[in-house]
Amino acid sequence: MNSLLQRFRAGVALPALMLVSGVLGASGSANAQSANDAELKALRAQVEQLQRAVNQLTSGQEKSTADAKVAREQASEAKAKATQAQAEASKAQAKAANANAALVPATKASSLEIDADGHGYLEHKKGNPLTFYTPGGEITAYGNFDVSIDGTTKSVGDPNSGNFQLNDASPPVGNFGWLPAISTNLSYLGVRGFQRVPTLPFNFVYQVELGFDISATPGLRQTNSNLSDTVNGALFNRNTYIGFASPEFGAVKIGKTDAPYKTSTGGFNPFNGQIGDYSVIMGNSGGDNRVEFGTRLDHSIWYESPKFGNLFSFDLLLSPGQNRTYNNVVQSSGSPDCNGGNMPGSGNLPLNCDDGGFDDAFSVDVKFESGPIYATAAWEIHKRTNRNSDGIGSNHPIYGYLQSINSPLLDFASYDFLVAEYPGVATAGNGYTPPYLTDIADESAFKAGVQYTFPFGLAVSGIYEYMKRNLPADLQFQNERQRNGIWVALSQDFSAKDNFSVGWGHAGATPGDPGGQHNYNPLSRNNTADMYTIAWKHRFDKHIYVYLDAADTINKGNAHYDLGAGGRGLTTDCHDATNTTVIDYSSAGNTTWGGCREIGFSTGVNYKF
Repeated sequence: MNSLLQRFRAGVALPALMLVSGVLGASGSANAQSANDAELKALRAQVEQLQRAVNQLTSGQEKSTADAKVAREQASEAKAKATQAQAEASKAQAKAANANAALVPATKASSLEIDADGHGYLEHKKGNPLTFYTPGGEITAYGNFDVSIDGTTKSVGDPNSGNFQLNDASPPVGNFGWLPAISTNLSYLGVRGFQRVPTLPFNFVYQVELGFDISATPGLRQTNSNLSDTVNGALFNRNTYIGFASPEFGAVKIGKTDAPYKTSTGGFNPFNGQIGDYSVIMGNSGGDNRVEFGTRLDHSIWYESPKFGNLFSFDLLLSPGQNRTYNNVVQSSGSPDCNGGNMPGSGNLPLNCDDGGFDDAFSVDVKFESGPIYATAAWEIHKRTNRNSDGIGSNHPIYGYLQSINSPLLDFASYDFLVAEYPGVATAGNGYTPPYLTDIADESAFKAGVQYTFPFGLAVSGIYEYMKRNLPADLQFQNERQRNGIWVALSQDFSAKDNFSVGWGHAGATPGDPGGQHNYNPLSRNNTADMYTIAWKHRFDKHIYVYLDAADTINKGNAHYDLGAGGRGLTTDCHDATNTTVIDYSSAGNTTWGGCREIGFSTGVNYKF
């Protein structure tokens, strides 16, 4: 009996007390309306009456079982009435809130709006410092700040050292030695959110993101080999999209984004945004600052699948070329830059996208995740990529015609060498099609990678990559876009605050080279490169860490890979300090030196929220 009555008291008294609390809260907001006061007084009377019934029933706890049965029935009825009264009190409280909202200025009234889930507009979400409720959704702010102090050199070495020869060329112009610098690296701000759509099983999702510079004034992106009309710090120059998403069906988004080919192996790169970023080698077909197959694609639409069996997922992206020229020699409609990453005029011919401009792009990845194992494969293709600026041999049969029209082509290879290696160049005759009209070809890249994380905190990553340019035989002598690549990285957590990483990247040999290097050797076929990187990170908390890293890129033959490609604010490449225009028939101005060796040290701080 005592147990029964205890349950009865808990079942009736608790709703009654909750009701009293709700009524008192409602009455505090309803002072603005006398009609609401009357409702609240009536509800208080009901609560008091119910409480008296509880007290009377409790006092009869020594009565017979039959009395207890009656008491339970009365308690059940009282509990039902209490629940109904509580609901009416909630309505009264909402009515009182609306009455108060009507009394405040219109500019403040929106802060009192309540959505169907009971959340106010921009009400803070507990547990998420920068997440706020919107009517039927949420919005989150995020960002990354990174600044470093660097010291780099790009010495071509001692001509008498035996490991590099200048090929009887004149020395580089300017300082190839150590140079201190301060750099902003991969710094950005953004907001992302979602909005529920009542009539659909999807959420509307969105993101806007901008990159900015902390250590320098924002402006056009200009480097020795990458001239861009895209403004750093403009709204919104980084990954920005709208779309629809659900856990069951995945997501469809439209805007601009890092391609699946790039993001599939992002976790394999412990040096992201640092001097030894793996983008120096991986996805970089030409060896300069641009990373053709590790980039952001404008005017794109893509699908992100859910996880199947909690193991597999995939991403698929299409970026239409939006270009009506047959050779993609102008920028895409609505874009300030050529699809290849440069502004018009940064290649061979003025005002043309002949230094990598392409048409449609497709990118896809497949991912497998199970415990400590992550594996992925990815493929991307750029249709009809224009490489006219790569030039042709100086004694090629078409050279006389080009000379007669004063065509400013690149440095030229030996004709004897071309004939020996590629007999097709000597077969020209009447009706011969000039290579500068046929050097349009598809470029593609494939990679497969595996990462395994051991229980003691060691992550081992490996990637194999193959890039291809579909050129005819008589143009292979200038094909520097086709090669394989390897990346291996080890990253060890020594504590909750400290991490040490090492990495090695290798760029294989290409079928040919278009020349353009000041010390170009047409007989050199060993244009490989290796990059070695080490880095230490120390975390102060989950948002802030400091780092110290060093990297060394060793180019061989005519190779000219750099340090810093793929996101750093500053890069160190193989160009000298020549400031006269069109030295290598490029508006970039300075001259490329094959076989240079860049070494760099960097220390910086990163804040992420």
